Amino acid sequence: MKFYLLIISLGLLSISTLNAAEHNHVKMAKKITNNEATKCIDEAVICAKTVTTTFAPNGDLWRLWSINQYMYYQVSEDNGNSFGKVQRVNIAAENISARNENRPKIAFDQHKGVYLSWAISGKKRFTGDIRFSYSSDNGNVFSQPVTINNDGIVTGHSFNEMIVSPTGDVSIVWLDSRYAYQKRKEGKKTNGSELYLAKGNPRENSLFTNEALARGTCVCCRIAIDHDENANLAIFWRHIFGDNIREFALITLDKSKPELRKVNQISKDHWYLEGCPHQGGGISIDAQNRYHLTWYNQGDKGKGIFYAYSDDAGKSLSTPISVGVNNRQAAHPHVSQHNKIVDIIWTEFDGKVHTLWHQQSTDRGESFMEAKVLSQSTSGSDRPFIVSNGNKSIVSWHRFRSGHWVSEL
Repeated sequence: MKFYLLIISLGLLSISTLNAAEHNHVKMAKKITNNEATKCIDEAVICAKTVTTTFAPNGDLWRLWSINQYMYYQVSEDNGNSFGKVQRVNIAAENISARNENRPKIAFDQHKGVYLSWAISGKKRFTGDIRFSYSSDNGNVFSQPVTINNDGIVTGHSFNEMIVSPTGDVSIVWLDSRYAYQKRKEGKKTNGSELYLAKGNPRENSLFTNEALARGTCVCCRIAIDHDENANLAIFWRHIFGDNIREFALITLDKSKPELRKVNQISKDHWYLEGCPHQGGGISIDAQNRYHLTWYNQGDKGKGIFYAYSDDAGKSLSTPISVGVNNRQAAHPHVSQHNKIVDIIWTEFDGKVHTLWHQQSTDRGESFMEAKVLSQSTSGSDRPFIVSNGNKSIVSWHRFRSGHWVSEL
């Protein structure tokens, strides 16, 4: 059944809740009571606030989480039906950020390399750094962590995303506040953060570079990244346009097409917001270089979750279609594709129960089948994600105090 662009009323999610100062993600983070904390003093995944799940090249499914300043992982050889022994990453304790849109990342190369990237919180509020560690022996021993941002300034560096090539070329993007910090020292005002990129290859002992890609990004929405069919990095994020209009933007780092490096506005929902909505987007690029995109907005021209595709790296866009039910607080979309199949997942909340939904297209996003419920949680939940391995797609959804739910689509 094909569905069309639909603008629905705001419903249960009030603008007054979201319309707060920048950095409200700290206040909005779910707190664990003392009684709950006594149940979560060990390394069990059920005690985590976030879980990151990724396939290794050999088909094993890894999950990564952080508790009490350490990171842990488990490996599944049967697509998440069961997991092996919990392993602690052998690095010193750090104040690891692991909640909502900000969480540790894991990636692999074709040489038994395991790559970790995460953000740590600084001693001052809204400060931190992007950190990195690497294992050359399939996760048995990890290297001494290094700081990726090279400015040495006590300011915000967070919301990192990482992608690694089969040969170990690492790209890490994050939201960086060094420019805003310098302007404040000069007595000048700025709005938002900067989008930064670091590149390096620990297998070749190359140092990480730092490059600013865009200025004026929303400060606490996760970034989405993917490689196009020519191995160029595409980056999709929430940007600030004009007077606090929060829309999604896209760039592709194609040296042969420098125009694609310019900030390209994708969504046109006109969401005016003096704050950050904690709602990142999703991107997945197919073999014909079609960009599949999902995002969330609450603008006066578009409310809710939307999906669209682009066949020219974002220069033009298909007519966005509405996903989910806005007055049931449809939020946190994620998208993944393989062959001609496009899968979208998201959550809804009726005031009592969090519900995980799925909608699928078998014709590269031209039409979608009816949405269906995958799972539910009465104890709150993390963001849902799809991870793929060839023609196999797995949904990863962590439910607070109920466990990590994994299922094949």
